[in-house]
Amino acid sequence: MSEGWCNRPFVFSVVEDDGENVTIEVSEEDYQKDLAAGVDEELILKPGRYKMKRGGFLARHPELKEEIKKRA
Repeated sequence: MSEGWCNRPFVFSVVEDDGENVTIEVSEEDYQKDLAAGVDEELILKPGRYKMKRGGFLARHPELKEEIKKRA
């Protein structure tokens, strides 16, 4: 088992989700629980809101879309 690892799942709340963009929120309470569980501070998100875009990987790598279509 590597240093900073624990069996506690990453906990967050979805604040907004329009199908393409999602905003999540990490609470101070969940952050403190991760620290208490022994998770390395560098491996967890600080408390606050984070905006992310869904499907960004395939948008950056369009050549893989064809491979996925061929497998389906």
